[in-house]
Amino acid sequence: MRGRTNILNDDQLRDFISSFTWTYAKTYAKICPHEYIVKDKIHEKYHERFIQVVNYIRENGFAANYKSRAGKYYILDDHYYWTMGAPIEETTVLNRAKLSDYSLIDNTWEWKVD
Repeated sequence: MRGRTNILNDDQLRDFISSFTWTYAKTYAKICPHEYIVKDKIHEKYHERFIQVVNYIRENGFAANYKSRAGKYYILDDHYYWTMGAPIEETTVLNRAKLSDYSLIDNTWEWKVD
């Protein structure tokens, strides 16, 4: 991504995220419910856009924590989005969680346990 200008906006982000079926993270259902998409599982024609989306989230998101992990998070509509922090070119997973399931308290995401 070096030397490229990120030209995405929220509408383009919405178009991208609505293009896929998100996978529910069953392993984390009882500790941090969320969904994800994997770059290698989406059509190759979307790979460049995937990288742009990751960059957009990191450039326009805000710093916060989930438990002890610091990250960049981006809120759009009813979800917040994040990656695990690997270099952009190595990032393969984009995560999202419902805002209604979490609270942001003292800059840390807290799951609203039922």
